[in-house]
Amino acid sequence: MASDKTPTSRVPAEVENPMTKARPGVSVLRLGTCLAALLAGCSTTITGVPSDGSGASAGTLGATTSNPGAGGGSSATATGGSAAAAPTGGSGAIAKGGNGGSNGGTASVTAGTGGGMATTCASGAPAAVPFRVMTRLNRVEYDNTVRDLLGDTSHTVMNALDPDSGDGGFDNNAAALTISPTLASQYEALALALATSSMAAGSPGRASVLGTCNPQSSSESTCASQAATQFAARAWRRPLKSGEADSLVALYTQARAAGLSFEDGMKFMVEAVLLSPHFLFRPELDPTPDSTEQHAVDPYELASRLSYFVWSSMPDAALIDAAAKGTLGTSAGVQAELDRMWADPKADAFFTRFPGLWLNTQNVTVSKAPAADIFPRFDSALQAAMQTETSMFMREFMTADVNFMDFLTAKFTYLNAELAQFYGIPGQFNDTFQRFALDGNGQRGGILTQASFLTVTSLSERTSPVRRGQWVLARVLADPPPPPPAMVPPLDSTTVPVGATMRQRLEAHVGNTACASCHSVMDPIGFGLENYDAIGAWRDTDNGSPVDASGTLDTGSSFTGAIALEALLRQDPRMPTAVVQYLLSYALGRETQAEDACVISDLAQAFNRDDNGRMSALVRRVVATDAMLSRRGAP
Repeated sequence: MASDKTPTSRVPAEVENPMTKARPGVSVLRLGTCLAALLAGCSTTITGVPSDGSGASAGTLGATTSNPGAGGGSSATATGGSAAAAPTGGSGAIAKGGNGGSNGGTASVTAGTGGGMATTCASGAPAAVPFRVMTRLNRVEYDNTVRDLLGDTSHTVMNALDPDSGDGGFDNNAAALTISPTLASQYEALALALATSSMAAGSPGRASVLGTCNPQSSSESTCASQAATQFAARAWRRPLKSGEADSLVALYTQARAAGLSFEDGMKFMVEAVLLSPHFLFRPELDPTPDSTEQHAVDPYELASRLSYFVWSSMPDAALIDAAAKGTLGTSAGVQAELDRMWADPKADAFFTRFPGLWLNTQNVTVSKAPAADIFPRFDSALQAAMQTETSMFMREFMTADVNFMDFLTAKFTYLNAELAQFYGIPGQFNDTFQRFALDGNGQRGGILTQASFLTVTSLSERTSPVRRGQWVLARVLADPPPPPPAMVPPLDSTTVPVGATMRQRLEAHVGNTACASCHSVMDPIGFGLENYDAIGAWRDTDNGSPVDASGTLDTGSSFTGAIALEALLRQDPRMPTAVVQYLLSYALGRETQAEDACVISDLAQAFNRDDNGRMSALVRRVVATDAMLSRRGAP
């Protein structure tokens, strides 16, 4: 098996030691030095004020455990229990997406998900809910939450935090969202910056923190108490528990006793709110944390599940109100809120992030940028155009009343002048992207002919039929080949005649029997895309020889070229299951497991057969599953 298989991004081992910083007159117990204490609520102490341990806690999570972080660093992961799941025994009617949930069929059947997962689905049995670790906000979610909480649209968070790598293709995978020492230090600096800006005169954050209370006309202590109750409840996405507001007010009181101003005292309160695990995580805790009994999630927890699924952000006032009134306790109430959220502009986060992360087309240089000396046409403008084309293209299938799976074969795209010229498509174009029909175009049409996909699945200097074939199997069919064996010889060490095409070089390489089993599945798919170079430009020759774009799908069906391959994939029965499996993983913030097999099978059948492949209908079904509405404690 070739060694140019697409690498999986991992969190690097952290070796940096956290530093304790201080401001004049103030010594703050920093998040970076209390990763274990984070899960019990880090306290903030003012110099010169006796610390008796009372009134200084930012809140406690209760029973939690600490896991080692990825890459061997001293990372902390809260595992207090957010099992991604839903109520036992079915989910009721779905407003516009068909009838019923996905919890059992009419017979006992064996369900597979394309990736080796199989189980026997008992008739009428409730779907088992796997345990999931507690979810930390990823960078995008943090940024959007700060936007909606403090009115900060400067993307301070995106500039302050490193990207989250995630697992399973998505950056919201709870199991991968650990806290390293470096991230802890970034959190402390970010909380200070946000707290400072939020209390600036005239800032939207100040109004969010203080609400209608004016410290010039009301007492300052009254405004502090009101902020502790109202602002913290919004930030923590639930009503405060007994003593939590008092703990926050104590921070303000200590600051004032140390001679600091009202604004500085409020900064400490805001900083404590933002450093609390109740903000950084989405805690879902049980009175009995080790109980494996499945039960409905708290309505406020469900509100957060819905909002971070559709908006990648915190619940708004209407969603919190629905939780408070018990509306989210009914299927009709959940579906009504989902419809409202779907129509909100914030849902664009889902319309762009899910397909972009699933297809890995959000950043085509995430692995390696094309070599400038070989591909001088590739620059930042062309990269942006490639990514925008796919984003706008996929958004139409996410939002319109069309079959989502037609993204494989659709004969239209979105072009601006930059991309149209690159594709060699004549017409009147400018900097603005426009929808453009591709009827009669034998080179373009469907996702596999778009430059974003073709670039991200290539190497810096050349195409990679291996990567392209693996991408189709893993992303489109959710049926990836196994990882390569150890000690695989590099492709360049294979002796081939001068002037050999990439296809000829790979065919010589897989003479190695250890490599042949996987390459015989991946490479024939990638060969069908060899008319496109490593940045997606059309070519008829490779290294001076004619391109042979004939290929074979793993089913044995033969094809020639990308458009013929897309037609085969569109009819592949694995395709609906793949869409469901990836969407469920994104919605729940975890990789799908064996317990999900029957749910995935039922959802895929309904999506393909009853809903005509409409994404809006599938989302409604996913929201109605036990996996979304229920949870259980740690095993």
